[in-house]
Amino acid sequence: MPTVRSILCPVDFSEQSRQALLWASAIAQYRGADLTALAVVEPLLAQAAGIRLGVDLAREEAEPALREFVDVTLPEGVRQASPVRMEVTVGDPAEAILQTGRRLKAGLIVMGTHGLGGFRKLLLGSTTEHVLRRTEWPVLAVPPGAVNAPAVEHPGVQLRKILLATDFRESAMSATLWAADLASDVAAPLVLAHVVEPVLVSPVWEALVADFEDDRVAAARRMLARLSASFRDVQTECVVSVGRPAEAIASLAVEHGAGLVVMGLADPGNSEPRAPGSTAYSVLRSAHVAVVVVPHSEAQAAPDQPASRHTSSVAGASRGEHPEP
Repeated sequence: MPTVRSILCPVDFSEQSRQALLWASAIAQYRGADLTALAVVEPLLAQAAGIRLGVDLAREEAEPALREFVDVTLPEGVRQASPVRMEVTVGDPAEAILQTGRRLKAGLIVMGTHGLGGFRKLLLGSTTEHVLRRTEWPVLAVPPGAVNAPAVEHPGVQLRKILLATDFRESAMSATLWAADLASDVAAPLVLAHVVEPVLVSPVWEALVADFEDDRVAAARRMLARLSASFRDVQTECVVSVGRPAEAIASLAVEHGAGLVVMGLADPGNSEPRAPGSTAYSVLRSAHVAVVVVPHSEAQAAPDQPASRHTSSVAGASRGEHPEP
């Protein structure tokens, strides 16, 4: 994981927010990073409370609620060792998160995939989706019922395995570097995974497609082997699966006991927001472990951020054949 000096954890007081705060606190302790818990009050709700009840909802209700939420979620010893800064603001939740991230120069945003109003498997929570569309930083998203949450009593990030899902494209480079650095830092095995999506054709042509699919699987294995060889300080294993990418990635995470999935988030290449429907979005809907999505722009380190120590080796391993047509 590249150096992270500031972590932002948006809170909506749901159980998912509690799990997200556990993750954020564990990483902040491990990295010595500043941690900010942010609660956002919807403008209409704040206005209604002011007009009908004469209450400053942000100051009189949300601020005490946020303090209590943090106190209940994190043991006193953890809060003393790694204090949590708390902020409450009024505004559109997604926009407030992004603006706060820019102001704090956040290196990571940690949040739930669905809040109090989300519907599992149908869509991402609207706030999370809007953040993913425009984020400039990696986002660690915690799904409902996520397993392998960090134990706050023991500072640091404790992961049995990390699964990196890669399609070998340039947009996956930043996620590869992020996963390799994290695996090295926490001494966790790194599972390098690629999914070959089957070509659906008429039964008449299935024999020809089968040979083509075998070639793609073989090419992917060679690419993963080269990538694995470039990580001399990381224990790796390689796996190639055939199937629908999102479903296969979620299944591989379970099969290999991964506590975290890392994958890239492609940049559309213009000022437009990323469109939902990508593999990353689909994995977030179906995975039962936390998922880090790393935007492609993150590959270009900011001037005050050191580059990943794996940059040159990964770049070298990425050259050459590509398993996809």
